[in-house]
Amino acid sequence: MHWEQVCVAGLALVKEIRTSYFSNNTVIRTKDKTMFDTVRKFARTFRVPSTQDREMAYLNESRDRIDLEYRMRQVDRGLFRKSGF
Repeated sequence: MHWEQVCVAGLALVKEIRTSYFSNNTVIRTKDKTMFDTVRKFARTFRVPSTQDREMAYLNESRDRIDLEYRMRQVDRGLFRKSGF
């Protein structure tokens, strides 16, 4: 009789854990989030910078206000928007 009670209690515990695992979205979201974070990091590594990203990086490299104004004029003239083909 004792063995049967242990089995019934064990089955009840398994059912409770299974129900709480699948009904609790935070567990599933955490796993999905870590999986998709890895995919996002991988995709960012091989992403080609857009024209806006290149322009911003170019402007951020300016040394002073005069250099920044010069670079802004170059960007306004289409330095990064011209196609080389």
